[in-house]
Amino acid sequence: MMDYKEALKIWEHEFGDKEYSYDFTGKKIKRSDYLVKNQVGWVVTYLKPLELGGETNLSNTIIMHHRTFEDRGMQYPQVIIDNRVYNIHHCEKDDYYYIERELDESDNDGIIL
Repeated sequence: MMDYKEALKIWEHEFGDKEYSYDFTGKKIKRSDYLVKNQVGWVVTYLKPLELGGETNLSNTIIMHHRTFEDRGMQYPQVIIDNRVYNIHHCEKDDYYYIERELDESDNDGIIL
């Protein structure tokens, strides 16, 4: 894992100077709780795991709640966490990764009923 100073640079890049934010699954995280295993602790990791050929560059880097990280394991490119399905995509043209959550029957896709 990277040191605290490096991790904070990534936090600032992603979230600015906010003290709290949320990871892609909606779990709340706190800036000062890097590598702390509590309700708001977080880690910096890679969307495409290094063990599966991912690279150690900013375009492959993501901040996750420590429980999201543990639940994810080596899942790639499809990730299932808290009964939700997420797909990790790579944009080759601009060389970055992004995550999309699959909608399920409980999602209304923005439609007001």
